[in-house]
Amino acid sequence: MSTRSVKILLLLAGLCAAQETPKAPIDAAAESIKAAALEKHLKHLASDDLEGRNTGYPGNDKASEYIAEHFRKIGLAPVGDKDDGGKPTYWQHFKVGKRTTRNCVGWVEGTDEKLKAELVVIGAHHDHVGKSGQSDAGRMRSATEDPDDKIWNGADDNGSGTVTVLEIARAFMEGKVRTKRSVLFMTFSGEEYGLLGSIHYCEHPIFPLAGTVAMINLDMVGRNPEKRMEVGGVGTSADWEGLLKAAAEGTGVRYLTTREVSQGSDHFSFAQKRVPAVHFFTGFHGDYHCQSDHPDRIAYANMEKIGRFGVRLLAGIAEAPERPKPSFKAQPKKLGIMGEDLRAREAEEAGLGEEEGGIRLTTISAGSPAEAAGFRAGDLLVEFDGKRLPRDGAMTELRELIAGAKAGVDIPVVVLRDGKRTKLKVRWEEK
Repeated sequence: MSTRSVKILLLLAGLCAAQETPKAPIDAAAESIKAAALEKHLKHLASDDLEGRNTGYPGNDKASEYIAEHFRKIGLAPVGDKDDGGKPTYWQHFKVGKRTTRNCVGWVEGTDEKLKAELVVIGAHHDHVGKSGQSDAGRMRSATEDPDDKIWNGADDNGSGTVTVLEIARAFMEGKVRTKRSVLFMTFSGEEYGLLGSIHYCEHPIFPLAGTVAMINLDMVGRNPEKRMEVGGVGTSADWEGLLKAAAEGTGVRYLTTREVSQGSDHFSFAQKRVPAVHFFTGFHGDYHCQSDHPDRIAYANMEKIGRFGVRLLAGIAEAPERPKPSFKAQPKKLGIMGEDLRAREAEEAGLGEEEGGIRLTTISAGSPAEAAGFRAGDLLVEFDGKRLPRDGAMTELRELIAGAKAGVDIPVVVLRDGKRTKLKVRWEEK
């Protein structure tokens, strides 16, 4: 090839590169979320210096100061309680017993003269369960981890959701993403004591709940990267499925949806006020509420994908011509259990088939159908109404089976207890 030909090819290549269509602001913003930034935030919020971020204690205050400074630095407007000089802060204070704590709030106004009066909320709870000697909001201890560890750092629960919200906010502001509707970025305190921070906000909203079109909640998004992330609460609006599908495009996020609004995190407080609300959740694990929930066990690369998904979902709602249409029906049947999907190794050790899975039960609620049926903590639930639970998404499949179960009849279930198959019967009474 001649020198002249090479020069022409190089010139054409340069022209093609120059004519490439620049990324849309929302795509560029999403791609700016990086695992390294998430890890940097989390190593601070889940450090021993913050002593487990227990509600009303100094470590929790330090966390809220860090979050408020981040909101200030990226340019979110303070819309919380006023300081002594009458200026709004990034905090919304409330009481938990005799202790004072605070939610963190940062706002960006929408661009549409009409739609900016409407609001999309995205949030996560920044509190955890503290350290030995403090009020106990549900501390458990892992028997296989350091017995001298006195601090429950809460890297996944819920440092992971908190720092993902921080990076979604940064991506919005630094990426100059401006949406028709306004956006409120929030982190809640008091979740571990019964959703107290989100309940307080919903009882004392900074912006009218009638104009709050949707809420996105991130709680425990840092583990189990081999599994699909659960997006719960899609039954609160028929529009969620379409919004989620569009948001996931190009992010690499693998997710599944459930209609149910679980009562265990802050989206529930908004759903109780008939605000369409969803919950991002990557699943329970052996470090849940234990002293071993540390930053070095977090799947940051997967959190990066979830953060990008969150950016796109938030923008999709805030830009949509119409607000998500609320859809609130009668509460679904509850079995009354808490548990976690078996990992592949655990399923194999239990003697289950290649595609078979189950749920390790951790808690049985008093007075529930599960208690009446004889379920015990530690049981492995593997079969419901003649159907074996799958290896991937056992809890999700169980919820669907429960939703379709008939009331007034005995439903056969199978658990593995001490390595043996035990048959039980569960029943929901007709209302």
